[in-house]
Amino acid sequence: MPVPTVGEHSHMSKVYNNQKPTQTFHHRDVLRRPYSGLRDTRFLNPKDGRPVNLIIQCSEDVLANGSGADWSRTSTVNKGPWIFRLTHWVTADGQSSVLLWLPACAVLTLVLLNPFPVTTQTRNNGFYEPVPYKDWQYPYDARNRYENPPYKGAPSRPLIGQIERVSEPAYLCLAEGMKIIKVQEWRKANGTDAALEYVMVSYTGEQFVTDSDKYSLHAIGQRAALAAGVKAYWLSCSCLGPVTEQEENVWRISDVIRGAFEVVIAVAGPMSAKQEGKLPVELLHQWGDRVWTLPELLLSPERDIVIYTLNRSLHPTRQLEQCLNTSPHRINRRNFSRFWEDDNIVGQLMDHYEGSVILSPLELIATALACLGQRHTTQYLPGDLSYSLMGLLRQRPNARKDDSGFQAFARLSLANDSNMLLERLICLLPPDPYAPWYSFQDHWDASLWDIYPRTQVCGIGDNDTVILDGARAATIRWKSFKRVVLRGNRTVVRQIVAIALTVVTPLLIIGIALLAVDSSLGSSFSYSRYSASYDPSTPFKAAGGVLLALSLIVLLLSPWLIQKLYLGKVWNAQPWFFGVEGYMPLHEIEKKLFGADLKRLSWSTTTSSLSRHNLLKHGNFANYCEGQDPTSDTEISARVQKALRSTGSQEKIFTLVDTYTMTVTLFAAVKPPVAVLACGEEGGMQRALLCSYDWTNNTMYRETVLRIETPAYWRMSPIRRVRLGLQTRAKRD
Repeated sequence: MPVPTVGEHSHMSKVYNNQKPTQTFHHRDVLRRPYSGLRDTRFLNPKDGRPVNLIIQCSEDVLANGSGADWSRTSTVNKGPWIFRLTHWVTADGQSSVLLWLPACAVLTLVLLNPFPVTTQTRNNGFYEPVPYKDWQYPYDARNRYENPPYKGAPSRPLIGQIERVSEPAYLCLAEGMKIIKVQEWRKANGTDAALEYVMVSYTGEQFVTDSDKYSLHAIGQRAALAAGVKAYWLSCSCLGPVTEQEENVWRISDVIRGAFEVVIAVAGPMSAKQEGKLPVELLHQWGDRVWTLPELLLSPERDIVIYTLNRSLHPTRQLEQCLNTSPHRINRRNFSRFWEDDNIVGQLMDHYEGSVILSPLELIATALACLGQRHTTQYLPGDLSYSLMGLLRQRPNARKDDSGFQAFARLSLANDSNMLLERLICLLPPDPYAPWYSFQDHWDASLWDIYPRTQVCGIGDNDTVILDGARAATIRWKSFKRVVLRGNRTVVRQIVAIALTVVTPLLIIGIALLAVDSSLGSSFSYSRYSASYDPSTPFKAAGGVLLALSLIVLLLSPWLIQKLYLGKVWNAQPWFFGVEGYMPLHEIEKKLFGADLKRLSWSTTTSSLSRHNLLKHGNFANYCEGQDPTSDTEISARVQKALRSTGSQEKIFTLVDTYTMTVTLFAAVKPPVAVLACGEEGGMQRALLCSYDWTNNTMYRETVLRIETPAYWRMSPIRRVRLGLQTRAKRD
């Protein structure tokens, strides 16, 4: 057994977010047993559920050239049956096999003194190694509120309130005198049925900064209201009310837009003489680049958008005068998207809110986030992106200041009928490992609606985690290969061979015993008067000679018979996931796993982002799909070599062996994943999350996503609720 080598830990402070190396962490396993210790790399032992040190078997290149790591490394060990390795060496040695045959038979004679095992017991009833996991913590926010922690003596925290919709703003500015009024008081004085229509003035704070700019906005609002024939206008800089009401009214701006008679846009910026009188395209680009302005366009009434322009190139005393005395531009709201690079996506949202092409809830959220994610904002809360999306949806949970961007989105998704968006999102593999959480891109170009979830997100956790239920899981064994139980067809020849190898030892012993009895009886009756007519040892001699001859024949043929027993097509195998750090070719894996290169394994076709496949060009099979060695791609080969020098949060290369499907997959990850979580299906394959484990907070972190064959899914065991981390690589650095 090789001695594991421990990698250097000089970069651990970076990998572990600058935690103090002496800080003690505490863990509670599935059987309630506590464990305390310093932060290190561990996994849950499938035998007893305890967190144990992670030892990784590595390729020779990694051991010779690999940089430091946060886990122990060891070399791979040949786990093939040694009796098969011996006989295969003898029978496959060509001309020298005759010289090796008799010594091998002599060795096998000693080995076969024990009855030869005809069958071997399977593990876990033919399932992969389970993941003994249990999440003991309260969620940050549960789908069912009764699972939230107790609150002020109550059995659970009360349900998070919703932001109620309003039919009109709380405050408006009257066009006559530019007076700010409280709408409720105005209606008490003028009657509840009095008409109070208004226009909304949309602008960006980047273009209107000073107090004089604020006055200009009021003047534009007054001009727009009078031109539209309404009594009032709404400006976010003046109509959000006192400080105590502003935060509540901010989340109701979408209702203000829906209730407006008309939406006008105010832009400001320098313009040359040639640009005067023309549409301020660049200024509109700047206006539309903000997160909060997109909903204002989408929810605006189906009228032309009116645009007022302040030319900053003019003298300050003339800017507002020219703006008010010049006819504003008018643009059909459907044509407004042409000012943006994502006009195609914005056009889809416009069609939806106009009712011409209705998007599904899943399509609406994905499309809206694709637009909002490309825009900018001055952060008010970490969840601003989700809160801007909230105005486009029906259910609007109250905003929380301590929400991260993902937590705000997750709560919004759970509150609305999003068609299991979160469950689909976790199954995507972003092409860019540093992509933000709202990137819905997938390496295999699958859309959210292409994925059919098999799980449910039943809660939201801290640090951008979700509580996942209903997954199936399997443990990846990294320490070493194990002998794999194989099942082939029980042909008549194979059964005869198995019986012969099993009974050869008893037959040999019985034959020798009978000959010994013959010798003893022969000497006792040699001088008897009956010796001339009857020899009682004759039956023992005949039987012993036959049994001895048969046993010797079997022993002489034993190398060939053992090969006959072990070789042949494999129809079923004990499911295992074996992991190796680095790249390992198929023939080396087969020698370590089965004892010889038997051509049983093959490269996966589309399992990982590094998988490659091509047409099978052999005889009549010219249109068959066959997996290729990923390193035949020069780009992947370069990544494999680069990964040898990787440290910390840099990309590393791993090899995964699946003995149930007899496939090998090369994949990239930052940390070695210790568990496979099957969470959904897509395109006839199962989406499986390969997760590393942080025992200090009992969280599984998604390292990469694979597409595995469906039969493997049913060989995994159900797992309890899992706390799954979706932090991007950038946030974990």
